[in-house]
Amino acid sequence: MSLMRPISQIASLTLVAAILVTAQRAVAGTQYVVLSSEPVVDELPPGKLFTPSDIINVPAGTVVTLLGEDGSVNPISGPAAFVVTEDALMPDSSQRAADKQAGPSNLALIASFLANERQRTESIGSARTIIDRSKSSGLDDPWAISIDESAPGCIRNGEVVLARQGMGESAVFSVRLGDGEPLNGLVWSAGKPTYSLPGLIPTNVKSLVVETNKTSTLIEIKVFPKNAVLENPLEVLGWMVSSGCKRQALALVRQLVTKQQ
Repeated sequence: MSLMRPISQIASLTLVAAILVTAQRAVAGTQYVVLSSEPVVDELPPGKLFTPSDIINVPAGTVVTLLGEDGSVNPISGPAAFVVTEDALMPDSSQRAADKQAGPSNLALIASFLANERQRTESIGSARTIIDRSKSSGLDDPWAISIDESAPGCIRNGEVVLARQGMGESAVFSVRLGDGEPLNGLVWSAGKPTYSLPGLIPTNVKSLVVETNKTSTLIEIKVFPKNAVLENPLEVLGWMVSSGCKRQALALVRQLVTKQQ
């Protein structure tokens, strides 16, 4: 005999008591990916994907943060055990159905990205977690584009925010938008982690070049789609990953985990 009834809710993750073989609880939401586990647990690495009927075991003293296919961010403290259950699609709109299809696709993309990043950090001898709060910098802002390497840069609302590793010294630099004339003599003050370019970037600009006395960086501009939902972490993170904005995607993961603590 099985008795099911709501007993608690963590963020938007619905928890219901269930008398199962091991007295586990059911998690309705279809799919989840691990963003972080603190302290690190081998069984719950970043990027691990849970699908219906999978069991999520959280050891005592561990907090695992899950991203659901609905965009919910769910911290769970151990000891706890959950079974992921199928969340039935309500036939209320075609858009709901489209979102239902996009969720697992984005989640799988994010899972692969986090797993690859974890393997990369392990191969170079770094910590097994991708959530490193030991140093604070402008790169902690998921909407700030690093000028330390040539790579895609993700922006929203036409705003370009630049970030750099070193903040101790002031720097004079220039920015050229597309094929336009460069903006020379820009001053990045000492101690400032980010620099916001004045005004909004024109929609026809697809790239920009940032030059200092030491480096020259080419940034391919990726603009957040107008029809996407900025408040949905799954959409934003999936878009950043697919756009190649890896640093910013990791910064967003750190931000999502930190907000839950």
